Amino acid sequence: MQSSAPLLNKPRILTIDALRGFALFGIFFAHMISWFVGGPLPEEYYRLHQDIFTGISFAIYMLLINAKFFAIFSFLFGLSFYIQMQSLAQRYPNVAARFAWRLCILGMIAIAHHCFWRADILSIYVPLGFLLLFFRHLSDRALLIIGCLLILNIPSKLVELVSIFGFQHYPLMDSRNKADAQAMLFTVSQANFSEMVQHNAHAAYEKLAYQINSGRLWITLGFFLLGMLVGRWQWFAKIEEHKTQLTTICKKSAWLLLIIFIIGVLLAIVVFISKMPTEDNHLLAWLSGLWFDSLNASLTFIYISGFALLMLKPRWFNFLSTLAPAGKMALTTYLMQSLIGVFIFFNVGFGVFPLTSPAENVLLAVAIFGLQVFFCKWWLQYFNYGPIEWLWRSGTDLKWQKMWKS
Repeated sequence: MQSSAPLLNKPRILTIDALRGFALFGIFFAHMISWFVGGPLPEEYYRLHQDIFTGISFAIYMLLINAKFFAIFSFLFGLSFYIQMQSLAQRYPNVAARFAWRLCILGMIAIAHHCFWRADILSIYVPLGFLLLFFRHLSDRALLIIGCLLILNIPSKLVELVSIFGFQHYPLMDSRNKADAQAMLFTVSQANFSEMVQHNAHAAYEKLAYQINSGRLWITLGFFLLGMLVGRWQWFAKIEEHKTQLTTICKKSAWLLLIIFIIGVLLAIVVFISKMPTEDNHLLAWLSGLWFDSLNASLTFIYISGFALLMLKPRWFNFLSTLAPAGKMALTTYLMQSLIGVFIFFNVGFGVFPLTSPAENVLLAVAIFGLQVFFCKWWLQYFNYGPIEWLWRSGTDLKWQKMWKS
């Protein structure tokens, strides 16, 4: 481990890049398993493949992947916000204005990306990123409390209770699921490029409705805040010094996960024994949502803290650090995944949807991401930045950055 300690304390923290690469794989897995549609499909298409491997793939997705890796990515956005603010402060007197300009550039990328693929997450990150400029002045205690309340989706749950008991209405915003599913099916299987862009542009309302109904919007902001707080505490800059805190978080999150899982099992048993109706049962749906959000938060912190601790072990360090190039080129990698996914499955490309099974899609995701890691490693041997990162950095500084390495 002689070589790992200096790397962990470089200005570009290797553990953060490797964890970001890990998150990108999980996000890619989540989209690939359902043909990269990024929206709802008619129910019959989810039942096309009933083999055991598809069942295993969906079980892995629901238990270990769904929502967790988006949360890790959001946490790292908040952590990177703190690091970038420190970096910008060394170069510019008005840090807030420069970071706001940086977000505006990302917003332009996000709009273009959303028009190409409706499930783009950057268009959600940009407006929430502006809020970080105000939250950065809060105390550690305030950030910790607000962040924890948000990642547990407490604001949505409180509003949902008022909606359930006051208006007998569960979703906060109505979404046109059936109509949207048919439009999504046409976009994937028949639309040309122009029709696909039009559909994605008009799907902004459905995207907002999903973010609010699921509470993903507030959960994302919560992980932003906790990531920024961890940046203040320098845990990832000095992992070895904070090993005790990371170990404590990992253990407590594991115990919390076990307790939440047991509560879920007991709730399922009560519903089964009492023969409680589950259809249109708003209170049961509310409890299930709270259980799912709590489970996701616990497992997310196990992933984050566990990953950091594994990076202190020589064998794991050598293995996990291979993800770092993809994490360093995160924006390029993310956009590249959308390009690949759309052209594999959509009618504008090879039109493979829905010929492949979800299990085959998972294997395809592993192979493609492996190629992405190899490509990023090769690229960074010759260039200082990924191509999109270079444009973003040049736009931020209003000056062309040095692309080629000496």
